[in-house]
Amino acid sequence: MNTINLLKQLVQIESYSGQEENLANFIVAWAKDHDLAVDEQNGNVVVKLLNNSPTALIFNAHMDTVKPGNLDFWSVPPNGNGAGVIKDNKLYGLGASDDKAAIASFLTLATEINKSSLQIDVFIVFVTNEETSGAGSQSFVSYFQKNHADKYKEVSAVIGEPTDLQAIEIGHRGNVFLKIITNGDSGHGSKPEKIKKHSVYENIKVIQKITGLGEKLAKKYKDPVLGVPSLCLTGIQSDSSSVNKVPSSCYSTWDIRTTPKLHDRLMHLIQKGVGEAVIVEYISSPAPFGLTSPKSKIVNLFQDLLPNLKTKISPGSNDICFFTQAGIPTVTFGPGKKDVIHKPNEYVEIDKVEKSVVTYKQLVDIF
Repeated sequence: MNTINLLKQLVQIESYSGQEENLANFIVAWAKDHDLAVDEQNGNVVVKLLNNSPTALIFNAHMDTVKPGNLDFWSVPPNGNGAGVIKDNKLYGLGASDDKAAIASFLTLATEINKSSLQIDVFIVFVTNEETSGAGSQSFVSYFQKNHADKYKEVSAVIGEPTDLQAIEIGHRGNVFLKIITNGDSGHGSKPEKIKKHSVYENIKVIQKITGLGEKLAKKYKDPVLGVPSLCLTGIQSDSSSVNKVPSSCYSTWDIRTTPKLHDRLMHLIQKGVGEAVIVEYISSPAPFGLTSPKSKIVNLFQDLLPNLKTKISPGSNDICFFTQAGIPTVTFGPGKKDVIHKPNEYVEIDKVEKSVVTYKQLVDIF
């Protein structure tokens, strides 16, 4: 099985978030050509290798990528027929590390274990919308809980997000994206004395309050495993249509990472901190934290296979949370390189892709 040639084909297929259909169709056709049982599930693709076992192991990778940004910064094609350039033991292209290397590894794994006598049931799922809402994994977990979970005494999962095979990630903080709106008087910029309440200055006051609140929350809501919550200002904008117009409203945007004890209390604490006159809105639905016990079976088995493997917490969120919220111990372990993702000239090291297949197969054998 030429995993690298498969990866090259995957990278060439454009699959931005919400536009994964062509890649999904390719994976379905490929799976059928290799005698794999495959289903489509609400945009996701699910390969099933079942043995009527009471134990199941789920492998998860996402099909979507971010967009390439300014193409002038790419020295190789991000996708299309010219993508997948191989140079110095690296394969280049958009999604090479995030997350198509994992897709190629999982598909190769499927063909290899399909030929063997499986002792466990294996589900390999390729999901949509990981880069945006996580809706693909969320949908798969609901489907699995409804149609399969009752058959198993034990279920664990591996997400193929980039860890360079150097670590397993056992969780991440929750995340909340907020818009905080202040209102004021509108008017002409030549008459600032007429402006009694300035929406932009009001938002600056709010920013200062939230910054101070963030320091308090970091101390009070520190988690022994997930660490401290963080509040990051990511933008400030107004409704002004002209440089000489004083805007009647202004809003700032915030990326807030939460710990378990803070997550459900955050909105109340923010509103209390800025005052009732300030409007606080969710930009999108909050994503929960994810956490797998460091003593769980899936963690222990990885540590047995790779004794020097580090156990870490992901700085950003991923789809672990949807599995752990359903009671499925889950870790992240993949061949991609985190430092190169979401950047021009993304690449993955070829030997890491090949090594990941070996490790995943060893995990299946001992699970």
